[in-house]
Amino acid sequence: MQTNTAMAGLLARTDVSGLGPDDVPELFRDVVRQGWTTSAGGARLLTALVATTHGTYVDAVQEEYSVNGRGMSDEGLPAAGPERAQGLLRRCLAYARLALRRAHDQFGDTRVKGYVSLSTGGFYEDTVTAYVTFCAEHPGLPRYLGPIEGYEEEAVAELALSDFEK
Repeated sequence: MQTNTAMAGLLARTDVSGLGPDDVPELFRDVVRQGWTTSAGGARLLTALVATTHGTYVDAVQEEYSVNGRGMSDEGLPAAGPERAQGLLRRCLAYARLALRRAHDQFGDTRVKGYVSLSTGGFYEDTVTAYVTFCAEHPGLPRYLGPIEGYEEEAVAELALSDFEK
């Protein structure tokens, strides 16, 4: 797992043991159950999300992050405090694990990576929100994110299936 300093600190304060489907909101479990597809442009897309986004994309990476990216549900979590950030992180990691496992099962490789970010925003700029997207590695195309360590405004991680298989 590649992380920036902010994500490393958050991971150190969060129990991420025993991540499983019960940590993932039902809507996101349903997205994973519907599996993956490959677009005409070579993008690896979560099938359930394809119909929710329309547009013209410059390459497969742009199509992937446009279609596969979603904010994580905060239903049932506190409105503020460390428990909110920790709960969102657990949900994001568990969702990434399920989706990356399904991508591996369908495509037979580990080209798809998960990206998790947590940042503050909202009306008073103090509400922690979380975002998850998935992009594959495509030879000849730039990666979804540059060096993770360079992100200073949010907690960021790049995840591979192997990060969960240890």
